[in-house]
Amino acid sequence: MIQKLPFSHEGTDGDISRLGVLLSGVFELADTRFTGKLAVLNLACGRADETGVLAASLAPAEIRFYLGIDLRAEAVEEARKRWELPGGEIDFREGNAATIGRMEGLPEFDLVFIRHQNYWHYAMVWEGILDEALAALKDGGHLVCTSYFDLEHELFVASMRTRGAEILASVRHTFSRDLPDAVGKGVDRWVAVFRK
Repeated sequence: MIQKLPFSHEGTDGDISRLGVLLSGVFELADTRFTGKLAVLNLACGRADETGVLAASLAPAEIRFYLGIDLRAEAVEEARKRWELPGGEIDFREGNAATIGRMEGLPEFDLVFIRHQNYWHYAMVWEGILDEALAALKDGGHLVCTSYFDLEHELFVASMRTRGAEILASVRHTFSRDLPDAVGKGVDRWVAVFRK
């Protein structure tokens, strides 16, 4: 994965570096190792700042197809300008993550990644997104999610369990950067790995 454009917000470099360490650690804890050529879906991707460290954390596997989806056109356009995938296909689309099943020509995904979901605030919206995310995963595929708050993480995990997803690891990030807009909110405060 090649990053062609610097991150647009102060502090993102440090957040992404810490996320890379967090992902490597949670995959080790989950006893999950990726091999071969993978199809990866990044839901509610925004600017997709995490794309490079996500790709690195999946090594020795390589990404052959990467799709990011988000409702915000400006963020999607920035992601398109930032990332390139030599030897593979990368695409960023403006759209609703709850409509994946109606998109034609998509492969079954080995991994679905959701960074900073907002389940606690938009539970009904996220119910639809999670249904689509699990349907898009191949059997034995993995879903990885980070959360801002303790409560939203608990709600997300409970929702995934009701769907029959197996939780492989759940880790509280002790070095998460606190955010000033809400008490108890932090960048990638939690990460969890599930298997379909």
